[in-house]
Amino acid sequence: MDEILRRALYDFGTLLTVYAALPSITVPVAIGLGEGYAAPGFAVAAAVAFGFGRGIEAVFDPPEDANGLSAGVITVSVGWFLTGVLSALPLLFVAWTVRLEPSVLATPPMTGSLATFLAPIDATFEGMSGVTGTGFSMASDPGELPRSLQWWRSLVQWVGGIGVIVLAAAFASSEESDSFSAIHGSMAPTESIRSTTQGTAAALWWLLALVTVAAALWLWLVGMGPWAALNHAMTGVTTGGFTITGSSVESYDDAVIETALLPVMIVGAVSFSVLFFLFRGDLERIWGDAQTVWLFGALALGAVVTVGALVATGSYPTTTAAVRYGTFQLVSGLTCTGFQSDTVLGDAWAAPGLLAVTLSMVVGGAAGSTAGGVKIVRVRRILLDAPEHGMDVYEPSESSADTAGEASAAFDTAAVIAVLWFVLLFVTSLVALLVLPAEYATGEVLFEVASVQGNVGLSTGIVDATIPATLKVTLLLAMWIGRLEIVPVVVSARLLYDEVVG
Repeated sequence: MDEILRRALYDFGTLLTVYAALPSITVPVAIGLGEGYAAPGFAVAAAVAFGFGRGIEAVFDPPEDANGLSAGVITVSVGWFLTGVLSALPLLFVAWTVRLEPSVLATPPMTGSLATFLAPIDATFEGMSGVTGTGFSMASDPGELPRSLQWWRSLVQWVGGIGVIVLAAAFASSEESDSFSAIHGSMAPTESIRSTTQGTAAALWWLLALVTVAAALWLWLVGMGPWAALNHAMTGVTTGGFTITGSSVESYDDAVIETALLPVMIVGAVSFSVLFFLFRGDLERIWGDAQTVWLFGALALGAVVTVGALVATGSYPTTTAAVRYGTFQLVSGLTCTGFQSDTVLGDAWAAPGLLAVTLSMVVGGAAGSTAGGVKIVRVRRILLDAPEHGMDVYEPSESSADTAGEASAAFDTAAVIAVLWFVLLFVTSLVALLVLPAEYATGEVLFEVASVQGNVGLSTGIVDATIPATLKVTLLLAMWIGRLEIVPVVVSARLLYDEVVG
């Protein structure tokens, strides 16, 4: 077997071994919450992940001279997909435990939302939605779920938001030559802030923990209960969007809570490297970072455009309501969080308002953050450099050739990713339009697909447990590909083809 594939498989096993810690730590959480019947499901899920990972490590010894970057791309791409599948196991196991009602366990009555996860495809969709930070849920009312599963969904998004590769790098990376280190710079949500990959990853987790605790205390102070504050903080600062209520943030119908969530979502869309230096007292860092300035500019401009569209189309009876709901949905969309204060967008919002938020979901937050989308830095690059590159096509000069260099390469990369993003958006939307009933407008379908692919979670009401299985699988793949920003998936496919077939 080729050395690159052996390296990738070994590191893939390491990733799964580390990931097994998540269901393991949820076992005592379930017991502590008085839901001992759920503990076996989490324990079995942990055993499956750990056993699978250790088995792969035992079979494939890592070669010392393998290409770390190539192996890392394969590890991250395939690993992220499989962690999504593994994240479904606790949902599936707990649902079936309640369904079978074993006499040795005091199981509660089955609820409609928990029964959804008896179907493997729905549990897998939920797991992938969690680990990719997307936030769409197959559960009609997450508030009906056992608290241990509510915690599990939040935990998966908390880890998935910052990235499974950072989880592995923090605990498994010991040498700068291995594939975790090689891929860390392009897949982890930050520039290097420590001298080693492991140090950077550990610093990220400390920073994320501090921000999460601060957000939880903030939300508790403004009126959320402690349990709700913790869960919303975990999924808010990582722009995941899972909630523990039946109608997302709309369930609270509280303008104060909605306002308090705005900075929580925005923090998650700012580059972690900026947040790191900000926490160290470098206050000028945030205004010295062009991407951060553009992010705040996009938030302000997007809110004005969205609210203006809602007012012009009479989507709400008052301007105050348009400002309240339009601003919240725009911020949620641009930061790719997915918290929703109005769950009937498909009925209440006219096309211009939906289009404004759709574009915000395509753009996404800052590179180096937990947000999805094309990313602000690439949009900025395209908008600033496109005119100059256009002139070079018609008026080539020696100076243009001399100055192309890194700027040209950055522009080309941004353009390629943007093109691939829209191609995937078109293909996924076409599949959705073909399998969904004709009653759904094209604009609503486009909104829904952009939300899935951008790992957002805002919905017009289309995606739920009743959509065809074909569409569930298509959207599941779109979440995964969108989270990896497409290129690593394409590169991994090519590398695997070359290694296995070539």
